[in-house]
Amino acid sequence: MNELFLVTGVLAGSGAVAHGYLGERLVLIPVTRGYGSALRALRRRDAMMLRFTWHFFTVVMVSLAVVFLALGAGVVGGGDWTVVRVLAGYFAVFGVLVLVLSRGRHFAWLIGLGAALTAWLGTV
Repeated sequence: MNELFLVTGVLAGSGAVAHGYLGERLVLIPVTRGYGSALRALRRRDAMMLRFTWHFFTVVMVSLAVVFLALGAGVVGGGDWTVVRVLAGYFAVFGVLVLVLSRGRHFAWLIGLGAALTAWLGTV
């Protein structure tokens, strides 16, 4: 059992839940309904594409959570950790980008950098 991978899985899963639920409630519904948004003239097709793209990222995060929970439980894995280190790098890039682009106002950078750190440390 690898507790650090389990933590990474929980971070990715909680990020996915927050992204999917809060994004739908706080971003997608207001934007697609045009409540005072610059995207007021969003066409139905564009709104559907925006919603699909938003939730596709959520599905990717759920998938990463499942992978890390499986690694943490010892169901899969062992041996060469190159792929896990690449995923840790992706989490790190995500965390840094969110930190810089939001100027620290969006909490997702904590999840990204926390997942990067625990994923990387789980390989040593």
